[in-house]
Amino acid sequence: MDTRISEFEPIRIQRYVPELDLLSNPVLNAKEKEFLADLYDFMEKELDPELRKLENLNYYVEEPTQDKKREIVIGIMRKLAEKGYYSTVLNTENYEVGRITRNALIAFAICGGRWSEYSEKYIAGNYSIEMGRLSGGTLYCNPISYASDEAQKERFLVPVANDGQIGASAMTEFNAGSDIFSMELRLHEKDNKLIAKGKKLFITNGMIADFIVLYGRLDNGQLAAVVVDTEHQKLRNFRSTRVRTYGMTDAFVSRLIFDRVELPKENMLHGHGLDIAFHQLTEERLVISAEALGDAMKKLLYSHAYALQRMQFEKRLHQYQVIRFPISKKIRELNLMFSALIQYTRQMDEHPELGSSKLMAANAMGLKISSTELGFESAIHCFRTLGGRGFTRQYANEIGLLDPYCMLHGGGSNYVLEDSESRRFFKHKPTRREVEDIIPKIDY
Repeated sequence: MDTRISEFEPIRIQRYVPELDLLSNPVLNAKEKEFLADLYDFMEKELDPELRKLENLNYYVEEPTQDKKREIVIGIMRKLAEKGYYSTVLNTENYEVGRITRNALIAFAICGGRWSEYSEKYIAGNYSIEMGRLSGGTLYCNPISYASDEAQKERFLVPVANDGQIGASAMTEFNAGSDIFSMELRLHEKDNKLIAKGKKLFITNGMIADFIVLYGRLDNGQLAAVVVDTEHQKLRNFRSTRVRTYGMTDAFVSRLIFDRVELPKENMLHGHGLDIAFHQLTEERLVISAEALGDAMKKLLYSHAYALQRMQFEKRLHQYQVIRFPISKKIRELNLMFSALIQYTRQMDEHPELGSSKLMAANAMGLKISSTELGFESAIHCFRTLGGRGFTRQYANEIGLLDPYCMLHGGGSNYVLEDSESRRFFKHKPTRREVEDIIPKIDY
């Protein structure tokens, strides 16, 4: 059964908004815009039809859709891998834009979509797909690239980064959450094997993953990371099930059970698991910031379009200040945060040693918190603008209204770090002058 209401017309995004177009953003240089233009062209030709299929499946109830979604999502990840958009750790010589900057631009574009002047339509953005890309392309590939030998790279990295097989990162647990020091999963050492026993929760890609980097504790209490080849989800004593969330309806968020799963000890990554887990966190925070900003842009674009079209009390909604002013304010905040994001990613690309900098990690966390908060606020305002229509599937699915509420802030960043040192720059909404004083001047 299709749950759409025929009397409710689709939202027609018809007007170009320069402030929401990255290709018009003076913060980006010519090479970054060229990379982004190619990415948008790829999205329009290759991804948009698949994203539309995913959206349509969300309207049907009393009809199985999971297997259809699985096929589409896996196909999208393979298409991304073919162009080097799934993971950015390999083939860096193919691009003139820095690796981490590329990762952030991909995240923003996939979440936000864009208005296409060529086809005169909105090219869909999808937060769920980007979360799958982040899980496999960044949270899986980065640790493998950092802590594996050449043989492990050939077995576990190349098939994912180059060929688009699905990767996942299994850290979060039922009781520990993302608190690594409270992690309970055990990796018992026996002869030349590791016996994994424990459970993981909220693992994106978990039930479609070919490979999973699994974090757990060895017999001596040390944290370790081991690669799990799921044998296409048929590994003995391994079970994965889907976790249904209010948003992120196209993401395969999963519960994983390792019931004494035997793993070859040669699959264990080199080094302390804590170092392996933390190595990726600064880049992850920047990419999540880009995701949240891209999603906020999508919400603002829909709010803007609907406010121009909808008549209420003989006026267009955009004529009411309570609708128009918040949209303008959030567009300004979005552009300020995007400016900070690009400056951080450029610095990380130019100075890789900043990946272990506590100062950069703190700034990235502060940006992540503020960006995701902007995403929440933009979704709330979009609900307010749409009125009762916002509670129908045809609008909630199309816009992804509940997606920001399912963005889990790893490490309890909102409730633990809300007032901590990591928020010192982004503790309040920065003015343009404050941003210019702190961020290096941009050479246009």
